[in-house]
Amino acid sequence: MLFAFMLTFALAFAGAPPAEAQGRSGLWAGLVKTKGYVVGSPLALSGLHRFDGDTTWSHVGWNIPRVSGVSFDPHDTDVIFLAAGNGALRTIDGGRSWKITTGWEVTEAQDIAVDPRTPEHVYVATAYGVWRTRDRGENWLEATAELPEKYTQVVAVDRSQSGRLLIGTWGGLYVSEDAGESWELAGSAGIPVHDIQQSRSDPDTWMAGTKDHGVLLSDDGGRTWRSAADDVDGRSMLAVAIDPFDEANMAAAGWDGIFLSTDGGREWEKRTAALPVAESYEIVFDAAEPGRLWAATVEHGIFYSDDFGTTWQYAGLNGALVFDMIFIESTPK
Repeated sequence: MLFAFMLTFALAFAGAPPAEAQGRSGLWAGLVKTKGYVVGSPLALSGLHRFDGDTTWSHVGWNIPRVSGVSFDPHDTDVIFLAAGNGALRTIDGGRSWKITTGWEVTEAQDIAVDPRTPEHVYVATAYGVWRTRDRGENWLEATAELPEKYTQVVAVDRSQSGRLLIGTWGGLYVSEDAGESWELAGSAGIPVHDIQQSRSDPDTWMAGTKDHGVLLSDDGGRTWRSAADDVDGRSMLAVAIDPFDEANMAAAGWDGIFLSTDGGREWEKRTAALPVAESYEIVFDAAEPGRLWAATVEHGIFYSDDFGTTWQYAGLNGALVFDMIFIESTPK
């Protein structure tokens, strides 16, 4: 079965021509079309997708079974990086052409992050540790010194300080103040971490989604962490999000559904009654439309809500498993 899957991967990767990108701003998603897939059959258009409005999405780039993470240069949105099964991919022309920037030693990439203040510096989280580049992906070096747990699910760069990183591993949360030269345990020792996010309006506010331990919160830049309310404690949260317009609004998603808080994580409510299924894999607040929340259900499509989860509108991609959603936005030079 594994051989058949890898053969399908190779054929899809080599045979699909890159799509034209028509504008980089807006919502993008890394996904795989899983519903009804039979091992050995041609792969449906999977990989990077751009939301075009209503329920329409455009496939951009190569046909890849899994894109786990998406990041970009805010000063040049033609530059996009992907974390994929066989390493870190990069486009410098908005998706018209792509290059695998890593070598054979970097595989099973889970997440990727461009330093917004120093965009030549990029970090990739893999099943075997963290790697970094200081020249936009031309050369990569391992950055896992002092990390007792190598499996790294998520990496994030502090927006307020270049070179300051937070990662979520299968052994807890770690922070680096020196661009990955050294690491220090920050919280959740021994607890697998699925996702970490930083508030855009308050850079000291961070949240993390964990396996079987709910949501963790930090109000000191990720140096220390505490458990959120009992409403979400003990649950597995695959994705978390903080409203860019109001850090008091938070969201968490997992197999148990979508949970929302309007008071900075003190109290939570489940808001999945209007969705076709409770199981959700990814969630993100809209970067341009205040109050809008996007959720990716498991194989039933992406939905958005303008009333904090009371009602949901279908936005396409039925049959997909979405690993990452981001809003690509440009920063004035």
